[in-house]
Amino acid sequence: MVSGYLSRQTNEWRLNILNGVHNHAMKSALEGHILAGRLKEDDKKIVHDLTKSKVHPRNILLNLKSKRQDCMTNNKQVYNERQQIWRSNRSDKTALQLLISKLEEHNYVYLK
Repeated sequence: MVSGYLSRQTNEWRLNILNGVHNHAMKSALEGHILAGRLKEDDKKIVHDLTKSKVHPRNILLNLKSKRQDCMTNNKQVYNERQQIWRSNRSDKTALQLLISKLEEHNYVYLK
């Protein structure tokens, strides 16, 4: 257990470790851990390419896990990466502004 307090004399935080033992056993696998499940750069490229090809996220995850046996990535990381791809493609436009720019780009007629 850790106890912390602000010292009035030095105006600094002090931490006291009351018991240096963990209250649970260490897990044997790191599945679900944020650092272990993080996408590597080559995985991000695969997600980008498959997203561009309109592949579903669950199939992207299956593809990543088949390429790398030690892959601990989950659906959440794939969805987050896809969201970043879409956000970067959209730049700083809102969804409606993006729609209007795409309509103008492809010469569709719409009324203002």
